[in-house]
Amino acid sequence: MRKISGVLVAALLAALVLAGCAKSPVHRKIAQVLVPPGPASFDPATINVKKGDKVQLTVTDKTDKPHGFSIDAYSIKQTVEPGKPILVKFTARRAGTFEIYCQLHPAHKKASLVVT
Repeated sequence: MRKISGVLVAALLAALVLAGCAKSPVHRKIAQVLVPPGPASFDPATINVKKGDKVQLTVTDKTDKPHGFSIDAYSIKQTVEPGKPILVKFTARRAGTFEIYCQLHPAHKKASLVVT
């Protein structure tokens, strides 16, 4: 009985230690903003994360019209309504520099997701 109790305690401690090692999501914010007199752009223009990060992006449209938010490399394509932020979640599994763009307005300035 003591051996079983010792094994159970050891297993429980190991589970607690491993749970504490889990990565917390990396939270970043990006907004579609107007840059007078030109077209809208993203702010910030670059988002940096590390490969393997669980990324959560809060995307806000600070203009008066709906805008797109796309990152093709991560199969993300959403529409953001003015004043209604969305949460975009993904795991950064591929290293590189990836384009962030508005699929609704191709003339808008683009941003970059940099995964190192």
